Amino acid sequence: MLINWFTVIAQIINFLILVFLLQRFLYKPIMQTIKKRQTMIDARWEDAEIAQEEAQREADTYRQQQEETMTAQMRNKVEQEHSQLLTKARQEVEEMQKKWREALLQEQNYFIRSLRQQIAEQTYVIARQALQDLANADLEQQMITSFCQRLQQIDENQKQIITQSLQDSHQPTIIKSSFEISPESKQQIIKALQIQAINDNLLKFEPSPDLICGIQVKLAAYVISWNLDDYLQTLESRFQQLGMNS
Repeated sequence: MLINWFTVIAQIINFLILVFLLQRFLYKPIMQTIKKRQTMIDARWEDAEIAQEEAQREADTYRQQQEETMTAQMRNKVEQEHSQLLTKARQEVEEMQKKWREALLQEQNYFIRSLRQQIAEQTYVIARQALQDLANADLEQQMITSFCQRLQQIDENQKQIITQSLQDSHQPTIIKSSFEISPESKQQIIKALQIQAINDNLLKFEPSPDLICGIQVKLAAYVISWNLDDYLQTLESRFQQLGMNS
């Protein structure tokens, strides 16, 4: 099969445009948001350290004052109280820091999962629109050729299932496509079906906007398709699984 360089170049340009849009409208805002979150985390951590230092200073001041005013007989008691106060203050600060870290970690994980989900959804939407815009006559012919090649790959077991389904059903064979199929291409598809001994006189061609760069034939209960939307849906599912596993 000859390579259509115009289509290849158009796809490359479209991919570069997609990368530029992701860089401008997704990656840069995401990095700014993460930077703001990190600044807030650093500020809270600094506040915790300041609180701990303040507690230490207050305890030291208290100890110094007690040492200057109390007698040697009371000094042991002051030391004990000082130790208890210092231990309590340290425990309180450590507990506060632990709760802050846990809360910030949960918030950060939720934020990252949310961002990944948004990136996946936006990537899916942009890729879907890009493929719709890229479709042209040459690409449509290539899709028909690929679809006919898929028909040629039907094995004997599948062929028997299809033949039996057609015999048991009185419904027409429906061929759907994301574009209007030319008469020549229709004959190409019919010939590919006949090669596989699928001789159904009730053929019906229908355009289907739900398909993206694709074509589908429904033989009774059996469906054969070549559709880029299937690949995009697989990509979206993998993105969602990635977000759930994070």
